[in-house]
Amino acid sequence: MTLARRYRATRRRQSGVVLFIALIVMVALSIAGIALLRSVDTSVSVTANLGFRQASIPPTNWAVENAIKSLFEAATITDKTANKTGENYYAYRVQIKDGGKPEDSHGVPYFLQGVTPSNYPADFIKETDSAGNTIRYVIERMCRDAGEATVSNCDMSPPKQAYATTAMELNKILIERVPFYRLSVRIDGPNNTTTFAQAMLR
Repeated sequence: MTLARRYRATRRRQSGVVLFIALIVMVALSIAGIALLRSVDTSVSVTANLGFRQASIPPTNWAVENAIKSLFEAATITDKTANKTGENYYAYRVQIKDGGKPEDSHGVPYFLQGVTPSNYPADFIKETDSAGNTIRYVIERMCRDAGEATVSNCDMSPPKQAYATTAMELNKILIERVPFYRLSVRIDGPNNTTTFAQAMLR
């Protein structure tokens, strides 16, 4: 074999190896590109979910303010010893009174657990804001039964004493004990996001 033939054969073998290496590099770059796209998509999704979560905070404040107004300020719930579902109010803990309607493991009342609103009472108050969030809430008096709030029946605030001193004596003023009210809020937002919040009122 002449020198020229050996040179041409060597070049053909080298060209085949280079092509094979180039194909491997292209496959590796494709895999890296796909992984990068997936990472970006995941980051965008997480950021969007965080944004939806932040957007659910103002509706929660609306529910708290509305419950405080109904219970104490405007006092539209005039009789706190009886249920008023038109104000989303129960004079007892639903879990204790209605055995077939338990809370979930996180303490969310039955009426707020459903994926669809089929288990909400028909006259439940709900609100939809401009961002597309639907807000529902339940107010439960932390008592076993409806009726008058007593220490044996309800979770009551601890007794408080206000102290006032004069030059001659110390006067003690006993402040009345009142029951606690638990507010549970559910917010259904865009992209199938659901947020729960709870607050204790008295």
